[in-house]
Amino acid sequence: MGGTFDPIHHGHLRSAVDILDYFQFNNLRLIPCYQPVHKGQPSVSAEQRLEMVRLGIQADERLSVDKREIAREGRSYSIDTLAQLRHELGADEPLIMVVGMDSFLSLPTWSRWQELLSVAHILVISRPGWEPDFISSLESFYEKHRAKSAAELQCAPAGKIWMESFTPLAISSSQVRNLCRKKASIAYLVPETIQRFIETHSLYK
Repeated sequence: MGGTFDPIHHGHLRSAVDILDYFQFNNLRLIPCYQPVHKGQPSVSAEQRLEMVRLGIQADERLSVDKREIAREGRSYSIDTLAQLRHELGADEPLIMVVGMDSFLSLPTWSRWQELLSVAHILVISRPGWEPDFISSLESFYEKHRAKSAAELQCAPAGKIWMESFTPLAISSSQVRNLCRKKASIAYLVPETIQRFIETHSLYK
């Protein structure tokens, strides 16, 4: 699961736990990007965002943080990260990229997007009842590669797309940042460890 995580919050973390529990995955890596391709540069440093992810995942040993995109610097392209992971895991281990529906709908704007399924599966998380409006190129891509069941994601190393609905917590990183700028409380939107980190380092002021 990649993202800017600016900052990571309970919405991200609850979704990660839902995925682990529902699919019974062994682990889920959170991979903060160094420089997002489709967004502006975050207002805090990559190292600070990385540390907040570390703090946020401490309560669940199935979650881990992967700093490869931050160590690599420059723009963060998912195909490069997945190719690295595939090389490390070997040819036969299932590898699944988790994306939200908003990100999936923008897939045709990603670098080498049609190569993604050569190295990984794609698990798309959406809100219950949301009917996506695909552009034609993405719709044909999805129809060609959609899995017949979620189990297919763990029966092959790559090549399938599966969509699953969860009810996310209505929290956003921009909401947390805006509250910080207003000097309002961010309690219960982020773990206490992250709240203390933001306050200690005067982030998002």
